[in-house]
Amino acid sequence: MSELEEGGAARSRGRRRERDAEERARRALGGGGLLLVAGLALVGVGPSDAGMALTVLALVVLIYGIHSFGRLGTERDGQSEQARAPSR
Repeated sequence: MSELEEGGAARSRGRRRERDAEERARRALGGGGLLLVAGLALVGVGPSDAGMALTVLALVVLIYGIHSFGRLGTERDGQSEQARAPSR
């Protein structure tokens, strides 16, 4: 395998890993939101230990989702950054 092909394969793996991380973060945000709504509904019906536990669990999942989504950083197009002329 040539050096160019190895670089392309590494970039492909990197993109796939980023896509997987973004998908996990989005799932955590969606799942945490749904769990939060369910937990608040249980607590809203009446004092419930299960509702409180579900709400706390949902908040932890939401915090994880927000944290991991924020760690992904901004989207960048490497080619456009390199091609851009420096500002004066």
